[in-house]
Amino acid sequence: MMSLKIIEHKKNPLLKRDEIRATVEHVGKPTPTRDEILPSLESVLKASRELILIDKIFTEKGRGHSSLKVFVYEKKEDIHRQEHERAEKRKKKAAGGTAKEVKEPEKAVEKGG
Repeated sequence: MMSLKIIEHKKNPLLKRDEIRATVEHVGKPTPTRDEILPSLESVLKASRELILIDKIFTEKGRGHSSLKVFVYEKKEDIHRQEHERAEKRKKKAAGGTAKEVKEPEKAVEKGG
């Protein structure tokens, strides 16, 4: 069972969101996914899943806890397009797709003398 603890809760009126730092305990288990953490965040923060954006999950190797950086928006319209795109990339990557295309290295051009 995961336990979630809020460490810091700040309001950011410019971006119309709350910025939250939290920790989640997961001793003996791998780092939980965003989808596994969201239900706990919903109940603790009393916010809709649509308004919660988990920005980062930090886990130190061998530790049974992770640090979270979470944004909670006031309205769905306040979530910036960039953050929607980041969330979509994460979903694709989790589903087995690639988050970005790999470019072929450019070939060196030899100059003759």
